[in-house]
Amino acid sequence: MKSVQLISQRLKRINHLYTKMISKELSAFELEHHFEVLLALASQEKPVTQNKLAELLQVDKSRMAVIVFELEKRGMMQISVNPNDRREHYVSLSPSAVTSIPHIELSVEKINQLAEAGIERQKLMTFFEVSEMIQQNLVKKVAF
Repeated sequence: MKSVQLISQRLKRINHLYTKMISKELSAFELEHHFEVLLALASQEKPVTQNKLAELLQVDKSRMAVIVFELEKRGMMQISVNPNDRREHYVSLSPSAVTSIPHIELSVEKINQLAEAGIERQKLMTFFEVSEMIQQNLVKKVAF
């Protein structure tokens, strides 16, 4: 009988190892896996709503609320209410989070270099192109 290989299993394993290494590298910050949220906020020019942040990171809104609450409790994020719509909450990096962003970026670059070691540039580019194509193929089917 032919064995079926799930693409998702391989991608999950890569994601698990990659995220675990970055989390270990950033263990002093006690961010768990929330470094992605901080990096996403750092790339924004102005505060964004909690819902927009969830959309950017492709995370469920309720999950994002938990993450935002946790990061605010740790002093890494600031939350403000939109004066024009009190149901809307803007999130932004706290001053201490802003100072930690360069360290987080360096850690990500370090792990990226480790992950890319021994892989020809062209093969790496092909990997990114193929993974993007797989994503687009699946998005088309899910959207219908």
